[in-house]
Amino acid sequence: MIESLGLFIGAFLDALIGPNLFIPGEPFLLAAGYQLHQGSWAGVAAVLAGSFIGDQTSFALGRCVGVKAQKKLIKRIPKIRRPIARCRILLHRRGNFVMAFARLLGPVAWVVPFVAGSHKIGWGRFTFYSSIGLILGVGQFILWGYLLAAGINQLPILNVFENFIQQHQALTITVVVVLALSLAKWFHVKHRAKS
Repeated sequence: MIESLGLFIGAFLDALIGPNLFIPGEPFLLAAGYQLHQGSWAGVAAVLAGSFIGDQTSFALGRCVGVKAQKKLIKRIPKIRRPIARCRILLHRRGNFVMAFARLLGPVAWVVPFVAGSHKIGWGRFTFYSSIGLILGVGQFILWGYLLAAGINQLPILNVFENFIQQHQALTITVVVVLALSLAKWFHVKHRAKS
């Protein structure tokens, strides 16, 4: 019970604007995956609930204090200026996508719920897309915690993958280089067409 409360508080503070700049949530999420491997679902429920409530609280704070708080926060913590600006641009261009995948976008995830609230995005829309992101972002760390507890060497599919890479190093390198060059060319052509 105490462990689950600690995981809840850690996940909540990781999702809440302000403390999330100083409190990394990954250890709590990995611990929930470890507990899941031990047979306890309480840790998973705790981190999901804590993250969800933290996101909703940040959204509500953004809705209530919005722009004023952003200005004060930037003044107090100058390093937050870039993630907030990046978040504004991303929300303007691809709002639904950003809300759904914010937890996978690094520092942008710290401010997306708050900025979404300050931009007066609807609560239902935010909740739907942020819940998708919550399942993806928190789920990936729970999975890694589970795999680390189980021992990654216990997964036979990884051994097959490792053997394939070792036996086909030249092919693997060639495929990665061709994909990287193709992607670079595609971006180059796409951005030239916009100019």
